[in-house]
Amino acid sequence: MNRTSILAASAALAVLLLASPAPAAQLSQTFDFAIDRWFPLEAGDGPVTLHRIRLDLLEGRLTKSSLARPYNSEYLETVRIQLDYTNRATAKWSARVTVRWLDAEGRVIDGFSANEKLERNSARKVAQVTLSTLRYGLERAATLEVDIHYEP
Repeated sequence: MNRTSILAASAALAVLLLASPAPAAQLSQTFDFAIDRWFPLEAGDGPVTLHRIRLDLLEGRLTKSSLARPYNSEYLETVRIQLDYTNRATAKWSARVTVRWLDAEGRVIDGFSANEKLERNSARKVAQVTLSTLRYGLERAATLEVDIHYEP
């Protein structure tokens, strides 16, 4: 292999490496379970910072729980999961968010897992989802597990 071929191959490799997308970032944290409390995350990768997360209860006549079981919702609660973040990039980032609450023995009671879009050029935003869960499970929950994988 002559010198010109080596230089061309090196340049092509450098272009491929520079053009590769940013690797995915990961956050995994565990907290004592609580409703209506912000849990600090303070994790950042590139232009994205995950500031904090919380679970709270939504109340009222029309909630996900009352729609799911309209005549039998007294055993259910509607939980809202909120993720406070900043994305200074010019493109949306994707975040795979998994939140689980566990009992004192470490068994999963309930949770949520889905892809969320982190809006671009945002100073500070809150992504949120709601789900219906058993009130009994919330009363038994001891630990909150948070796993987030995010990438451009």
